[in-house]
Amino acid sequence: MLRYLEIKNQLREMVESMPVGSRLTSRVTLSQQMDTTRATLDKAIGELEHEGYLVSKKGSGTYVSSLPHEKPALIENWGVIVPNIMDPIYPGLVRGIENVAQRYGLSISLCNSDDSSEKQEMYIRRLIMLGVSGFIIVPVISNSLEEACRLHRQLAGSRLPFLFCNRGVDGIEAPVITSNSYYGGYIATKHLIQRGYRRIAYVAKRKYSTSMERCSGCISAQLESGLNVHGGWMILHADRPGDPPLFERIYAMLKEEERPDAIFCFNDEVARTAYDAICKAGLRVSEDVGIIGYDNESSCSLYTPGITSVSYKNVEIGERAGELLYKMVSGQPAPEFSYELLQPEIVERESCLGPKHR
Repeated sequence: MLRYLEIKNQLREMVESMPVGSRLTSRVTLSQQMDTTRATLDKAIGELEHEGYLVSKKGSGTYVSSLPHEKPALIENWGVIVPNIMDPIYPGLVRGIENVAQRYGLSISLCNSDDSSEKQEMYIRRLIMLGVSGFIIVPVISNSLEEACRLHRQLAGSRLPFLFCNRGVDGIEAPVITSNSYYGGYIATKHLIQRGYRRIAYVAKRKYSTSMERCSGCISAQLESGLNVHGGWMILHADRPGDPPLFERIYAMLKEEERPDAIFCFNDEVARTAYDAICKAGLRVSEDVGIIGYDNESSCSLYTPGITSVSYKNVEIGERAGELLYKMVSGQPAPEFSYELLQPEIVERESCLGPKHR
């Protein structure tokens, strides 16, 4: 047998009896102990490094690595599907889920459905093949009963625990963790009323359940305060082909003889559009027209005046979802009915301090 192979075998036997992470004595000392040359020792160590027994760190030494025949423990993995991680509310949601996964030594596989039912179903199939132990899904918005049935068959057939965030799916019984959009619309409008605004508009980019809930909260707060609700100022923009852009609709509303003195916006993206329309109309934000947004994006503080917004509590929703999925996956008792509704709150800035007449 070649000399370096003899040295290699001796080293391997020695390494297998040492704890992972142990540091070998210096190569000069090893050469003397094993009665071999430094070149022969280096060749033996090089092969053991290649085979995964040892790892060398420059300037530090050579250490025992995990042994090749020892398979690393499998790390439990959760599948997380959101419509679009670029949407400002989803990084916080994923951050909350990741906080819980890290706490329990788990990992997550994140996928974007791009608001496509087909992509959502495709990612569920892929994640099942990857061996995830459960799902947290922000489902795509769909009014199709057929799509809901397909999703239900797919998730039920996987026999894996799953839950929904932000919204549920009609016809599918599953836990839902979300934020109280009706209450968010209510407190946003009450905030405007308390600051002295009396002619309040509501503007949303799309018409769906969440925008309707916030609109209902807005209307309720106005009626409760004895204000008149102007139907023409309740804008749920459909964005159909041929429709004017949302900016133009807000601008036109502000140029009317009777105009709103405050706008509650479905989200901060709409609030930024309203902000630009107010400025173009020659009006002052806060003094002439107050603005309050929703989601409390970081961009709200970049404006002067800063945009007051409603905090959706997206990080908290993610953490609640992670804790519940952990219970479901580990077989701990879960509530028979689970519909957690977090309460949003106002984050005050300067965009709606109160009306002032010129």
